[in-house]
Amino acid sequence: MKKIILSMLLLVIAGTASAQWHHNHYRGPQVVYRDGNWIAPLIIGGIAGAVIANQQQSVIVQQQPVYVQPQPVIVQRQTVCTEWKEIQTPDGQIYRERACSQ
Repeated sequence: MKKIILSMLLLVIAGTASAQWHHNHYRGPQVVYRDGNWIAPLIIGGIAGAVIANQQQSVIVQQQPVYVQPQPVIVQRQTVCTEWKEIQTPDGQIYRERACSQ
């Protein structure tokens, strides 16, 4: 954190120095950075940017495990029945029956 503050302070000082120099040497309409006056602020800004970029800590994200519970399997039992049988009793009555199981 101290390095970030120091780099920002250097950047402000460099910008102020460049503005002061430009203010003291201004002679009317001209190209602002005509004589290569942009090189020093660029170098200082690059150094400050590199310091800031190196100070950022990497973030490690661990993915939470995903637990998948199997869905219950519902099995419906089917009733299986035999064919109908017609049975005649000794007294002459006829009835039908069949056997079913699950």
